[in-house]
Amino acid sequence: MAGDTPRAPNEPSPTALRVDDLTGPAGIPVLHHVSLIVPRSTSHVLLGPMHAGKSTLLRLVLGLERAESGTVTIDGDAFDAAHAREDELRRLRRRIGVVFDSSALVSRLTLIENVELPLVEHTGVDAEAARRRAVELLREAGLGRDLERTPDVTSRLDRRRTALARALVLEPRLLLIDEPGHGLDPHAAAELDDTLRALHERYACALLICSQEVRYAFRWPDAVSVLAGGRIVERGSLDQLLHSRHEAVRRFVDRRGAA
Repeated sequence: MAGDTPRAPNEPSPTALRVDDLTGPAGIPVLHHVSLIVPRSTSHVLLGPMHAGKSTLLRLVLGLERAESGTVTIDGDAFDAAHAREDELRRLRRRIGVVFDSSALVSRLTLIENVELPLVEHTGVDAEAARRRAVELLREAGLGRDLERTPDVTSRLDRRRTALARALVLEPRLLLIDEPGHGLDPHAAAELDDTLRALHERYACALLICSQEVRYAFRWPDAVSVLAGGRIVERGSLDQLLHSRHEAVRRFVDRRGAA
């Protein structure tokens, strides 16, 4: 674009995530012409009711499902969401940390082994260094003991903490979190919120939270978008959200007593 200052070859992109005109998944589109920008080191909350397409958006960004059309850009590297090669997607996924609402831990591994796994698979660090880093991250995530237990004997909050530590172990430029408070009681959800805030500030990665809980818009986001009917129907600041005249946004906010 005329007037833009070109980046030096090794200069990081100011945008961690950019989604342009994304429609998908292929064949049975749930999302239609969705565009979204998350600058580096910022936080963005994507709100929407159940089945609005929030989880689908994450899967398309990660290349776990093919889009009908659209482009996804991760830290300056763009790929065609309908035709990207698997090797290209694997390379870009290493820049992304993900926490699914199910935590998606490996059940046969201990908590510490779950966090070590990405280091062992994707870096050349030795076993001792991987163990030290995993212990450090688990402590930062609020887990300082009983790290040799398996997920099946671990509380939902501690599984979520472990998944968060694993997502950060490769120091990603972008952190995606799907329904962080899903299945947690209010006290546990508040604890996780505090942990997430502290880790986001410490690691300065871009953060995209997808949730149906309006309260996340009040915590710390730099921007909020609302997804309804497979489309972004509102975007901007929390104040813009609360004063939106869009009927779907008003129903969504008012139903949860946020206004």
